[in-house]
Amino acid sequence: MKNSKKLVFLCVIPLLILILSSLLFRQLYYIDNKYTWKGTQPICGLLSLSDEDLEQCPLRYLIREWEFYPNVTFTPETFSEKPADTYRQYVSVGQYGGMETGNTLHSPHGCGTYRLTLQLPAGVNSYALELPEIYSSYRLYLDGELLLQSGDPNPESYTPEVSCRMAIFQGGGTVSLLLAVTDHSWIYSGMVYPPAFGTVEAVSNAREIRYMLRIASLLLASFGVFLSLYMGFRARWKKGFLYALLCLYHIGYTAFPLLTGFFTIKIQPWYTLNLSCFYIVLLLVVILQNSLCHVKEKYSILWTVVCAAGVILSIGTGISASSLNLNMLMGFSAVSAILKYGTGIYLLITSAAAFFMHKKYTLLLFYASVVFSASLLADRTLPLYEPVYGARFIEIGGAAIMLALFCVLCGNLAEAYRHSLTMAEEHRQMERQLAMQKDHYRQLTDQISAARTASHDLRHHMRALRGMADKDSLDDIRRYLAEYEPSQEIQDVVTYSNNPAADAILHYYASAAAQVNAAFDAVLLLPETLDFTDADLCILLGNLMENAVEACSRQHTGKRFIILKGKTSSHQLRLVADNSFDGTIHKKDGHFYSAKRNGIGLGIQSVQAVVERHGGLVSFEEKDNIFQVSVLIPLEH
Repeated sequence: MKNSKKLVFLCVIPLLILILSSLLFRQLYYIDNKYTWKGTQPICGLLSLSDEDLEQCPLRYLIREWEFYPNVTFTPETFSEKPADTYRQYVSVGQYGGMETGNTLHSPHGCGTYRLTLQLPAGVNSYALELPEIYSSYRLYLDGELLLQSGDPNPESYTPEVSCRMAIFQGGGTVSLLLAVTDHSWIYSGMVYPPAFGTVEAVSNAREIRYMLRIASLLLASFGVFLSLYMGFRARWKKGFLYALLCLYHIGYTAFPLLTGFFTIKIQPWYTLNLSCFYIVLLLVVILQNSLCHVKEKYSILWTVVCAAGVILSIGTGISASSLNLNMLMGFSAVSAILKYGTGIYLLITSAAAFFMHKKYTLLLFYASVVFSASLLADRTLPLYEPVYGARFIEIGGAAIMLALFCVLCGNLAEAYRHSLTMAEEHRQMERQLAMQKDHYRQLTDQISAARTASHDLRHHMRALRGMADKDSLDDIRRYLAEYEPSQEIQDVVTYSNNPAADAILHYYASAAAQVNAAFDAVLLLPETLDFTDADLCILLGNLMENAVEACSRQHTGKRFIILKGKTSSHQLRLVADNSFDGTIHKKDGHFYSAKRNGIGLGIQSVQAVVERHGGLVSFEEKDNIFQVSVLIPLEH
């Protein structure tokens, strides 16, 4: 039954999550993608728009059939001086990753010129053009006039700078866009992402929404950093510091569009840092997963080393990007894909294995790993994706992993906190036990001393009485006996079991029960020694009796009583504790809550911890204002 339930959790539900996640990513591909965005596209370097086109689609992305002139950086004067058709070809944005434009014999670096003619409605109207990151320097001309510039694209004075810029211009009729680009600095080169064109309001709104969503994501990640650091310092929690570091590198990876949107930045070291942040995030996710899922060291070290090698490779690739040829860049892309998909499989396997091994909260990690795997599949099967507003598939999958890690970490921290409270309670009980044993020992010592004194004095009394008897002084004997009273009466110390530690605990709580007017009866048929320590026995008995005395003290009507019975038989220790109470039980989700403080009762937790430590069973029942605790612990001998 349990195995079939686990199969449902590990097969049926993950399959549903995979299907739903895939549908989500496919839906995003169609509704939040620059490449599937509605709107007329250029044909052979010409885009003709009417008032109706702009009204129906005020925002469009210029993707298809730009004129492209490789290996040259033309200016508007170039086209007025001589025809440039010799160099011309037509390319789509996103079709290639570099200046090689599909020819593996060409270098991915170099220069080129993009040209597009817009046929706009007559009259002068305001339009907006948003240029995304263009690698690695460019000049944008509008009708022969310089509109935007980033860095210096001249090969002789090349300066690489990148930014995401928006330009607003007035125009109508035929408008010519000319973009001269040079790159000798990065993995990508040229115009890799589609520019946005449309009305000022439409382009500005899309830009603002995109940035607001990014900022909200960063604020959430920043909250994760501060919360993790707080818990790390407060609880000396190493995993908290690791998660804070994970959030920081996640910010470094996802915040880059904001950085290029507000500032013009150099290629180095910023783009290398952005590239390496992704692989550091993978590394930290694997490290946290290994810790939370208790992965064996020989397996955890292997993939940790692989991820660390990915970090080193990304840094090396970023630094040497300008000198890498197309084959090297394709090789890095292949290694990156292997690392991402391998990490996805690793997360699935380790979380599933941890769930089978009954590790708490690991099922959530497994489900998040399914979402992450779905994002990797979507990234592979739907590669031509550039979100208009939201995040990329891998960013969404990574966010699911990070959220799951945070939840599991908080769960583990809560467990550790409850464990520390239980340990503190056990420590308190051990200290009380020691005090009880000292008091019990003092009583026994006083009893022995009193008995010795009485035995010593008895000889003298007998001599005096014998002398009076020899004189037949019966009145003197009577008077002597009437006057004689021991200065200290010898009180019997009640014995509840053969175990001195248990007797000390029960003697203490017998007195405590008497103070709240509760009848106390305890009979423990125990051997002098048990398979577990006196400390565990006293924690068990002490918490049971303390809870019973407290329950009786809150009882305002009816007879108060505490009854404890225990014995060993068939290699088992059986304990049954009954006590009266006022009928009020603080219970929620199967847990008993303390009536003295907020939260789960520590006494009951301590009892459960001791019983579980020894592979036993404990049950709690309440009926007719009687609360009963039954404990069964197996004994080895």
